[in-house]
Amino acid sequence: MVARRGPGVARRSRGAWVGGALMVAACSGKPRPEDAARAVVARDATSGPVTSADPAPSTGGGAGGSSGAAPGAGTARGGTGDLQLRVDWPDVPAAARRAPGRTPCNTPRAPSVAPTTTWGIPDALVVVDGAAPPDTVARVTLGDCTLTPRIAVGSSLAITSAVDRPAKLVLRKRGTLDHLVAGDPIAVMLPIAGHTVTAALEPGAIYSLETDAADPEVAFIAALPNGYVTEANGQILVADLAAGPHGVTAWLPPRAGQPARTARGTATVAGGELTPLTITLAP
Repeated sequence: MVARRGPGVARRSRGAWVGGALMVAACSGKPRPEDAARAVVARDATSGPVTSADPAPSTGGGAGGSSGAAPGAGTARGGTGDLQLRVDWPDVPAAARRAPGRTPCNTPRAPSVAPTTTWGIPDALVVVDGAAPPDTVARVTLGDCTLTPRIAVGSSLAITSAVDRPAKLVLRKRGTLDHLVAGDPIAVMLPIAGHTVTAALEPGAIYSLETDAADPEVAFIAALPNGYVTEANGQILVADLAAGPHGVTAWLPPRAGQPARTARGTATVAGGELTPLTITLAP
C-alpha cells in the first residue's frame, strides 16, 4: 500500500516479493528527513525474514564488525585481560597477491589477499572462544562491480546500493567454517543508489553475497557472536576476556581463485595484562 500525505510530502516506496526475489519500488520525489522509513517485511522459507528499508543507514566503525580499536589501546579491568591478535602469512605466494583478471567494469579484480610489508593479513575472520563483542549489523555496499567490505561479521545483514541503476545480487547460506557448501541462491533486488535491503542470518552460519555476473564478485558474512575482522595492519584488539586459555581461529575465505585457509592457536590471557598472540596461516 502506498501512503499519501498532504501537499509537499513525497509518496513513499513500496516493496513486494516477485518470483522469490525481494523487489523495492523506487521513491518518487525526496522524503523529508523527519519521515522515518517504513519497512516492508517478507519471509523466505530458506533465508528467514528479509526487510527492505529506504533510505540506507549510514555505515561506521571498523570493517565488517571488527573491534576498530588501535593496537595496544585496550585497558584490562578487574579479573579480565586484553588480547592483541595478529594474523600473518609470511611470503604470501605471488598468485594470491595478484589481481585475477578484470571485472565487467574493466577494473582490476581484488587479489585474494593484500598483505602488509610485514606480512600482516587484513580482512581475515578471527573467532575467539569466550569473546563477547557488541552485537552488530554486517553492512555491505554494492559499488560498480565491487562489494565492500569483502568480509563482515554480524547477526543480520544490510546491503546498500551505491550504483545508479537497479541491481540483482545473490545471497547464499554456505554452512560453517569447517564445512562450506554451495548453498541455495536467494535473489536480492536493489533499486538505485541509497536503498538498503536487510536480512536476518542464522547464528553460527557463514553466508556469501555475490554479484549477478558469470564470474561474480563475492563478499562473505559470518553470523558468529565471537567473530572479528582484522584491520588493515592484520591485527585486532579483543578486550575484557576472562583470564585463562582461549581458543583462536583465523580464517581467510576462498576468493580470487584461491582456496580458504585456516589456522588455529590458543591464547592464555592474564588478568590485568595485554596478551599478544600471532596466528600464522599455513603456506
